[in-house]
Amino acid sequence: MAGPADSLYIQQLVELLAVVSSSPDEASAVQNAVERSAQALEAEVAAAVIDGKVVASIGFPPGAVPHDEIVAMAGQQHSELDVPGLGDSPTVTASWAGSHPGHLVLARWGAPFQVEEQNLVRGMARVLELTLTMLRTLVAEHAMRESLQERQRLLEHLSAIQRAISHREDLQDILDTITEGARDLLGDGIGLLWVRDEPDSGRARLAAAAGTRPVDPADRPLVDLTAAAPAGEAMVTDRVAVRHGEELQSKMLKLLGPGTVHASMAAPVHDSGVLTGALVVASCDPTRRYSAADEQTLSAFAENVSLALTDANTLVRMRQARHDPLTGLASRGLFLEQLAQQLAIADGDGRTLAVLFLDLDRFKDINDSLGHAAGDQLLTLTADRITAQLRAGDTASRFGGDEFAVMLARVDRPQDAAGVARRIVTALAEPMRVADQWLRVSVSVGVALSSTDGQEPAELVARADLAMYEAKHRGTGGYAIYCDR
Repeated sequence: MAGPADSLYIQQLVELLAVVSSSPDEASAVQNAVERSAQALEAEVAAAVIDGKVVASIGFPPGAVPHDEIVAMAGQQHSELDVPGLGDSPTVTASWAGSHPGHLVLARWGAPFQVEEQNLVRGMARVLELTLTMLRTLVAEHAMRESLQERQRLLEHLSAIQRAISHREDLQDILDTITEGARDLLGDGIGLLWVRDEPDSGRARLAAAAGTRPVDPADRPLVDLTAAAPAGEAMVTDRVAVRHGEELQSKMLKLLGPGTVHASMAAPVHDSGVLTGALVVASCDPTRRYSAADEQTLSAFAENVSLALTDANTLVRMRQARHDPLTGLASRGLFLEQLAQQLAIADGDGRTLAVLFLDLDRFKDINDSLGHAAGDQLLTLTADRITAQLRAGDTASRFGGDEFAVMLARVDRPQDAAGVARRIVTALAEPMRVADQWLRVSVSVGVALSSTDGQEPAELVARADLAMYEAKHRGTGGYAIYCDR
């Protein structure tokens, strides 16, 4: 489950997407993005720079926008901006590439922007970039296509896709919908979506397919980029790739197609600005020829794949930053943040809470003898057994290595915390199946209770840590409660 900060940042990105995607034109979208980003980051001023010019701003007096300073800031030549009435203030910038490169620049009085806030600004810049691309694509599409019905179908497809993304529907369903929509709108028989299996990898996996021979979702092919052409070409050049003629089609298209493929086209797909895949359409019609308008249409669908991947993976990355990637438990930072919140509440209503600090006994010996993979498996099983002994409202965290911490949100007496410590010691004493053998491990647990006169989270954790060493000194597989001497 995402934490409060994660949920707030995600909601802000969704709100920005809703505002800019509903803008009638590019100028409105940029101005709306500037205003929404300033509001979300509580910035005094904000501006957008496109093609080296300030095209939208907020927070400056009329006629007094410092164009040169903002452009220099976008080029990261300065780290502070002179905010009217406040003076030099910390700034944050985020850029995007493409045919019309730009920057989002914000400045506010006070503390510098934190890492999480910088990530949020980068996400906002990416949302703006994708929306501008969509608006420009629609303008180009309108100019090249005289059929209002075709344009309306494109709008309906893209609008439905963006609604699904903003509502955070299942990613696979969204990718399937985009692939089918591109195939349908372009009137082709085949639609494919290829995504690299790893960043900078020379291989790609089939992520979605429409109009092909049956493909088992659990066994989608993984191929070298050269075998996935024109997708491979689009993923290498970062441009739309077009191939006409039966002899120029890839082996994979010939294998997946329901008949002989005569034409294919691929548009590059990005994840957070990184080239990561390609959306492909192909036709079995010998007379099929792709036009510039067709390239623009496919690019619009590919940009929505990019938006869907960026949105989904941003959520994953934000969660990973707040949780231990191995065990899924809260990170040290998230644990201390939640502990501070609970201590403030406890001070107000006279509650007592407890912190347990845990350290596996002789973990290094197991890790060295059986290898790091076995050590990771042991840590994962340990995390599962710890959380199984906790109540709703309690929090478990991996502090690093083989150290864990637990917050008991409410204890009526020291014996309550001691009871949880005993349960954890007993649970971890049971044999674990690791690296095809049964292992017995033990844990030393230190317990510290919050005081009634206010206490810092780090101080309470330090006391639990001292108690843990006292337990370890007494012998493995036990617990000790901290007490002042």
